[in-house]
Amino acid sequence: MYKAGEIAVKGSYWSPVDGRRVDLREAGMLPGGRAMGFLRISPLLLIFAAPLSGMMYVMFLPFLGIGVFLVSWLVPVAGTLVSAAATGLRVCSGHETRNKPSAEHPSRAYLAGAGKKVRKDDSRPRAGRRKQ
Repeated sequence: MYKAGEIAVKGSYWSPVDGRRVDLREAGMLPGGRAMGFLRISPLLLIFAAPLSGMMYVMFLPFLGIGVFLVSWLVPVAGTLVSAAATGLRVCSGHETRNKPSAEHPSRAYLAGAGKKVRKDDSRPRAGRRKQ
């Protein structure tokens, strides 16, 4: 493996990252940025390697598409269904407190009526009852 900017002997060099081929007729420096790498390869081997890499890309592209679909659509849907099932099991099993205000959820305490105090000696007449 040769890096761009290195001095190399004459021959054919191929960059597997972008598929670029560089022919050096005499010893010289390889073109490109420092991050680019080259393989010294014979032209005959390059004739077989380039179509083979393209064929592998075409063969595995559908699998990549299926994988992207599964990750972006089915995983969130499955997570939502599992969460709904877990909530249903918790509620049906009686572990979920319905009317008790919890210290973990102080915002639910007001909605559950925990802040209201009822006086026992309330002598006001209520609707539907007569005072005797």
